[in-house]
Amino acid sequence: MRLLRNDTFEVNLSAEGTVEALFMTEDPARMNWVIDAGYVQEAGYAQEHKPFGQWTAMVDDEQIESANLKPCIEVAGDTSATVTFVHDKFKVQYEYLLNNNGEWTWKIRCSNPAAAAVRINGFHSWFSLAYIMFRDRDVMRNIKHSCAVFPHMGGDFSKFAAVRRSNEAPHLAIYSTGERVAAFGTYCSYVNRFLEQVSPSLDGMLYHRLSFIEDGSSLEQSADSDWIYGGYAPVILEPYGEREWSFVFTTFDGQADFYTKALKYGHPGWTYSSVTTTEGKYIAEVDLPEQETLQSVKMYSATGEAGVVYEKDISSEFTIVPAAKSNRLRAVLPLKSAGEIKLVAELSNGKCDMLVGNVLEPVHKILERRAEWLCDNSFNTASVTRPYSFLPLSNQGESLGKLAFILMKNLLSPPVPAQVRKVELSAFLDLKYHWFEHGDFLHPKPLYGSFYRIYDFDYIGHVYYLLSKFDQSHLYYGSPEMYLTWAAQVMCMRLDPECHRNKREQEESQLVGIFILYIADLLADLWKSALMYWHDKLNKLWLALVEGLKQGAQGYQGAVTEHFYDNAGFGLTCEALCLAGLTDEAERYAPLIIANIGFSNDYRANAPDRWWEALSFMTHSLWGGLAAGAARSSYETIGDARLLEAGYRATMAMFNCYDWNVHSTTRKLKPGEAASTYSIAAPNLNMPELSRNRFGQSIFKKSSDPLFSSLFSDIEGDDWDMGEELVAYLLGFGTTTYLYTDSEGELRCVNGLIEPAERGWEITSYAAYPARYVMLEQGLSFVSSAGESIKRVLFTGGKFERAEI
Repeated sequence: MRLLRNDTFEVNLSAEGTVEALFMTEDPARMNWVIDAGYVQEAGYAQEHKPFGQWTAMVDDEQIESANLKPCIEVAGDTSATVTFVHDKFKVQYEYLLNNNGEWTWKIRCSNPAAAAVRINGFHSWFSLAYIMFRDRDVMRNIKHSCAVFPHMGGDFSKFAAVRRSNEAPHLAIYSTGERVAAFGTYCSYVNRFLEQVSPSLDGMLYHRLSFIEDGSSLEQSADSDWIYGGYAPVILEPYGEREWSFVFTTFDGQADFYTKALKYGHPGWTYSSVTTTEGKYIAEVDLPEQETLQSVKMYSATGEAGVVYEKDISSEFTIVPAAKSNRLRAVLPLKSAGEIKLVAELSNGKCDMLVGNVLEPVHKILERRAEWLCDNSFNTASVTRPYSFLPLSNQGESLGKLAFILMKNLLSPPVPAQVRKVELSAFLDLKYHWFEHGDFLHPKPLYGSFYRIYDFDYIGHVYYLLSKFDQSHLYYGSPEMYLTWAAQVMCMRLDPECHRNKREQEESQLVGIFILYIADLLADLWKSALMYWHDKLNKLWLALVEGLKQGAQGYQGAVTEHFYDNAGFGLTCEALCLAGLTDEAERYAPLIIANIGFSNDYRANAPDRWWEALSFMTHSLWGGLAAGAARSSYETIGDARLLEAGYRATMAMFNCYDWNVHSTTRKLKPGEAASTYSIAAPNLNMPELSRNRFGQSIFKKSSDPLFSSLFSDIEGDDWDMGEELVAYLLGFGTTTYLYTDSEGELRCVNGLIEPAERGWEITSYAAYPARYVMLEQGLSFVSSAGESIKRVLFTGGKFERAEI
């Protein structure tokens, strides 16, 4: 092993020329920022290990692998090393340069040593940053020694933010300073023991891969649909010709610092509307590197059923922002056609940068079409085994989220009686008897063989609670009070360890779940309805759970669920602690949420980081939407605008799973259809057909993994676990628009548009059912009357006023 170092980094090189360890000298945790070979061996993944810098190439249809070549390593002191791999047709040279303090440079050069031209269909290197879910009950290892990786791809300015999961700086930034990177993929190694009656049961890691040359074959069908990136092609390398890529590695403190440092390495710094609606406006702001000017900006959009791509020059729309402290340029554009957009900006040096965004239909239209589609296509009256259920069928409670969504939508807009009735039929005749022996809420059925799953009851309780909110005139089988009582009974059983015989269920009864979306309202309504027995019993159990969360906060125990580290745990735990008024404890978890939510030049990569439903980093509609909702909800208690911004960009990324105007994926949607997962990586090397594609867990029915084939063997369709994320949206951004003041003193609007007016500012909400406007830092809010939507308000004289009657 060879050690290279400067004042900031220590790089350990193996005899194979790969990076075995990467440390920051001032890091008290001594995190290894690449996947550690020792842990890989310890956890039993050695056969699948892919060290940082190991490469493969396809040259004239011959697969060449660095693992089969003996490298020549030349070291100059402790600040640089050159590693050379030679094959008859292909030569690769790495340079690791730590000459400059504060950074290190990795150069990759490939050349053709032969006398004849060669065709290169692919040239890929493993980029194995420490994206690990450790199999370790000490959650601090996952918090301090693992990172999420947020890519910025397309154009000539690829960059990668590796964010420590604790959100404690320093983090690791990697900026491309050479030729264009063609693709950024992943391979997942994992173990899931869910069916073995153990918890936590899941661990694993993602190996990232850089493609310097990619002809599209790694991505299978997705390359044909991907109008946004595309352009994949082989390279003909003439005799003695060469290509070179280079990357600078440095530290950064947070998202803002990541983009500020990018300017130093020649990258433009963007702030943009990752997602807007046809009722709003698209805003893009850019800070340019020194000596650079904006040569041209073009916008490409794919709209209409055919997805025809249109090009428009918008260069003239960019003007200097008068109040900015830098020479920032801004464009504000109304976009009236729904569909994804690509903005390509060319600088005076000839290099191009790229943004990927989306324009949604008005969100209320998406929700209304979704509810209609579910009631027309998913309500299962004819089934012999489970009549009155909603398809796709599943034993997991997540499959009931669609019922909660339909009810919530009907509570916030004029109710559609037929929709409410179908959900009530399902709740009365299916839920009660499928999950409980003879419909007895104290006796859950062991639907997973030897056990039942505690989290399932959160969804059942939610459906009953939402039914209790309807007027009796909309209910046919029970009264609001009956459904309110049923919700309380289910939740009392769920939260009471003494109601469960097995250790697994007893322990998981004390873990937070999606019941956090309604527990406070349920308790309040029990009190209002004078159902004091159930109120007092449930309140006692809730307070006991909160006390456990409080005690566990010091050791971040809420970050552990069925998985060794899970945003479904720490997101909802933070939200629960805020709800309970335990702000100090909540503030311990808030940084984990901030570190978990992506930031990127592509709106789809703004998702909360999660991998197990796609075996790659992804947008997961349910848990991405709920983690985003937890960020927004926690902001209202903690007041950190990073939570608000992260929650919003992640929420809007989630709508990619419902958007029928998206044409860049192989899986197209019809109005009202949905698919639960979007795999962000391209390629997804475990399942290449999922690369930048939408899908549901039914894709795993034919998997060789016995867990997947068992859990999803009977599932049809792509939307079995969707719905509760839309409820979280409706409880937050579905009704509320926010104002806050940024670090430069500028007024910012989240979930809406802010424009100067004759008196102050006019705020236009993007919410589906706008009813609330908030400026937390000044303690200001404006709330409409019950059932009233207010699309616009004025912010003037330090207060909100109606802008329309």
